[in-house]
Parts: sequence; C-alpha cells; structure tokens
Amino acid sequence: MAKPLIIFICVAFLGGALYIGGMSFFGDKGAYAAVATVNGRPITLDALENAYFQEAWYYQLMYGGQLSSNLLEMIRYEAFDILVNNSLIEQELEARKYKPPKADIDREFDALIEQYGRDYLSSIGYTDAQLRQYVTQQLQFQQLVDEITGEIVISDEAVKNSYEQVRASHILVRAEGDEQEAWDNAKALAEQIMGELESLGFEEAAMLYSDDSSGSSGGDLGYIRRGDTVEPFEQAIFSMEVGEVRGPVETQYGYHIIKVTEKKLAEGDEFEAEKESLREQLAEQERVKIFNNWLLDKKNKAEIVILDYQLLAYQHMTNGEYAEAAKAYSKAIEAYPTNPHLYASLGQAYLYLDQLDEAVAQYEKAVEYGPTNGQLHLALASLYMEAERNEEAVAAFLTASELSINDIFAQMMIRSLLSELGAEDAVAVVDQRIAEIQAMYDEINAETGEGTDELVEDTQTDDAADSAE
Repeated sequence: MAKPLIIFICVAFLGGALYIGGMSFFGDKGAYAAVATVNGRPITLDALENAYFQEAWYYQLMYGGQLSSNLLEMIRYEAFDILVNNSLIEQELEARKYKPPKADIDREFDALIEQYGRDYLSSIGYTDAQLRQYVTQQLQFQQLVDEITGEIVISDEAVKNSYEQVRASHILVRAEGDEQEAWDNAKALAEQIMGELESLGFEEAAMLYSDDSSGSSGGDLGYIRRGDTVEPFEQAIFSMEVGEVRGPVETQYGYHIIKVTEKKLAEGDEFEAEKESLREQLAEQERVKIFNNWLLDKKNKAEIVILDYQLLAYQHMTNGEYAEAAKAYSKAIEAYPTNPHLYASLGQAYLYLDQLDEAVAQYEKAVEYGPTNGQLHLALASLYMEAERNEEAVAAFLTASELSINDIFAQMMIRSLLSELGAEDAVAVVDQRIAEIQAMYDEINAETGEGTDELVEDTQTDDAADSAE
C-alpha cells in the first residue's frame, strides 16, 4: 500500500505473529508504557512491538531460518528509529496544519479500494474511516515532502551517466602490507603479469594470479555504473575501448590489470526510450536525499529521551560505550530475566570489554533460556573455542549443528571450526548432515540443474567486485 517516500508504517499492524524461538522478544509487561519520548511525546512499547514485528518479519523472509541475537537487536533499534522519524514527521504535520481537499482524499480512497478490494481490506481489520485517515496522512506527507524538496532538475549529463555501463574484468595484485616495499613488489608483479597476457590470456591469468574472488570467473566483474567503484578504477574503465587492456592501475586495494569487455552507451533508440524514466528515478533519489537530510537535522535538534534499557544499551554499543551498555543490558534483564537475546547481547558487551569468562557465562545463560536456538549455541561454541575449552566447544558445535539441520552454510561453518579443533568424529557427523542437505537440494533442483554445489559457489562469488567497489 505504500507509495514512494511514505514513512508511516504503524497505521495498523498487518500479518500474524512472528515466530522467533517460540517466544516474544519483549514479554508482556506494560504494553502502553513509554519506551522513549520525542520532544515530550511518548513512543509506547506496543507501538515498538508492532514496528519491530513488521521489520523482523521482513528480515526473516529475506534471510530465512532463525535470526541471530545481534541481528534482532539491530532490527529492534531500527524499528525504534522509524518510530522516532514518524513522531518527528507527525509533529511537523500538526504544526503545518495541512488540509488536503476532500476530492483528493476521495480519489485516493477509491483507488485503494479498487486496488485491494473492500472485502480484503475489511478482512485484515481496516474500516473506511481508518482508510480515509491513512490516505489523508499520505497526502499530507506528500505535501510536506514537496515543500521541503522543492523542484528537482536533473541534467541531461546526469541521465547519461546513470544510463551508461561498462562490463569489465580485472586481475588484482594486493600489496602484502602497508610498507612501500610491499607496494613496489605488488606493482612489479602486476607488470610481470601484463607481460604474460599475450601468451597466457586474460581469463587464465586472472584465475592464476588474481587476489580477488572474481579470479575464479576469469576476473569478470559484470556491468559497472558510474559511482559503483573507486575513482581511479572508474576513470580507467569509462575511458577504455571494448577489448582494451590497461594496467597496472593503482587503487587503495592494490594494482589492477583491467580489461573492458562490453559498453552500454547513452545513445540510440533504447536510451531514448528509457531517458525520461531514468530522469524521474534520479529526481526521486534526490528528493529522498533532501528529505532525509531535513529529517536528520530535525532529529539532531529534537529532545529524544530513551527510557527502555535495551534500546539504551544498544545505543551505547553502537557508540562504543561497552561498559555503559553492559549496565543497561543488566537492567533490561532485571525486567525480562528469561529473555535469551538479552543475555547474548550482554555477553557481546563483555566480549568487547575483553572479559571473555563473563561473556561465556552470559551466553551460557542465553542457551539455558533459548535451548532450541542454534545461533546461540554456535556463538557459545565459538566462545568456548576462544577460551580453549575445547571439549565444551565440540559439544556446543554439535548441538548447533543438530539445531541447524537444514542450514548448509551453518553446517559448513561448524565443520570448518570443528576441523580446526581436530575433532574428527564430530566432523564426520557434520559431514553426514551436509551430505543429506546436498542430496535434498539436488533433488529439489533437479529440474533446473542447479544443485547445492552451484548454490555454494554463488555465495563464494557474491563479493566478486568488492575490490573494485
């Protein structure tokens, strides 16, 4: 239902309850108590729960499986930040007293009914009065955005730059250290590779020499737009002709040997057909940027008082104030003593304070109250390993493996760590689980021909352009 730039998310809570380890992340205390105030206006725990569940539902769709405690903490604070933004916008709308024409409200209301159907909207709890309130808010919000951003003019040059793309491959030679000698050696090796290209071929040289994961695919980085890469790399590829090889090109990552394989230029019928659509996209991006800067300024000037200890603790963590974070998490645990995620977060704070034994103790509490959470057992196992409590680490890794039975990536990580510990019997158990998952995926993907091997390879090449970005 949302339009571009719409920030209001709490008109009503859509969807069912989110399952996270079989428990509420909050408990059931004081749903209408304030977790914070924004210029004296409260944000209630009930509003935070609704916003949090919507955000977490989205992340769970995106990631699947159990979400880690660290990710849940981030999602909760992200939901809180959205509510702060909403409150600031609502206060601004009240101050400006916008009154959209009834004809505009009727038009938007009718469009909403036509798009979703009255029966469906009624079935999820919306009354006509609520829908009219919703579209009124959207019209008010759009008027606010229009006034703040003003008229946006996008130049032809900006449209052209947005359209043009270059497909490039590279061979990266990293310096083995920060010393000048290391950079000199890297440059010498890059020059040597340049000399071998005629006989060796670019793709083969990339697979043989490149210090970037793209080397496994012959150095191919795919299509690159302006602004996607560091400046020296961008300047090189956009000034080169198709088929040209250039190098060594120095960036902060090392020395690159670059080959341009394709170019998409801002010319011809295809560009003309997309030009105005691109112009509007760029204008929308500029509107978002201007509005977000305005909102950030409002936030910096606002009086925001956090009353919820968990939110306060997370804010301290993001600011690097780990001792203060530990105190706030301890206070949060007093209110919710059976919440495993709070113990895990407190353990993380102690870990940053280099108090490993205390971190282990808190994660042990976390798995006590979250016994079916594989992520918590995996984190505890890693801490046992760091503390050289290897027998306990192996046991915890095996528990994490058992609780992550269909997660091949978790299994592969656990296998690698068990292998480091030399736990051959435990490695064999995990190998069997990996084989079972592979067989399951191969059966599912038999029709497309894409099995788990290809899936794993895809994740290993996700950072193919990291060195160029």
